[in-house]
Amino acid sequence: MTVSEVTKRPGRPSLSEHQKQQIRDDIINIARDLFVNHGYENTSMRKIAAQAGFAPTKIYYYFENKKEILRYFWEDISQALWNHCEPSEDVLAKPPIEILRHLMHKSVEYWLQNPKSFQLGIATQDHEAESKDNFNIYESSGTGKYIELLYDCVQRCIDRGDFRVTNKQIAAQVITLSIYGIYGSFYGLPMVRWEDKDELINTAIDNTLRGLQN
Repeated sequence: MTVSEVTKRPGRPSLSEHQKQQIRDDIINIARDLFVNHGYENTSMRKIAAQAGFAPTKIYYYFENKKEILRYFWEDISQALWNHCEPSEDVLAKPPIEILRHLMHKSVEYWLQNPKSFQLGIATQDHEAESKDNFNIYESSGTGKYIELLYDCVQRCIDRGDFRVTNKQIAAQVITLSIYGIYGSFYGLPMVRWEDKDELINTAIDNTLRGLQN
């Protein structure tokens, strides 16, 4: 059953929750493809509705605007990133610098395995929105846990005397720059004849952590 069949039949009874969720899922899948293939700023609610097969006004029953759809993607990606990176008890028992190494490797691995998520979660921003309306990575359930663990491990490294950089914010953001610099380069510079990817990743992460150490 298509979206248009569900929404357009005259005299049809109220939609069930399952049918409403089916329509939301269809809208989300269509919007994901349009955002990735045509760009967020080039995609309108009207275009999403047209591809879904119903009148433009219908889409507003499910999403207020395309920013709300994009925020759904960000929250979903945030949780998926944490699910991929969450360390096991064995990893958590290691020194904090090894937990940081784990987070860095798993983060790069996640983005390498999910390039569409990178495009939606990192490369796509709603530049017209006020900053207070933008997705808050600190309040998201997924990235909130990730950032909390990252900062906790950085502080523990500082407290143990492992890091010569004693500003927690600076140290944590250097690590973040390294993570997204690594994958962002692979993503944004496909024309470069990269050496072995695993060796490059290992070397970049090792050198980032070594640069923070005493």
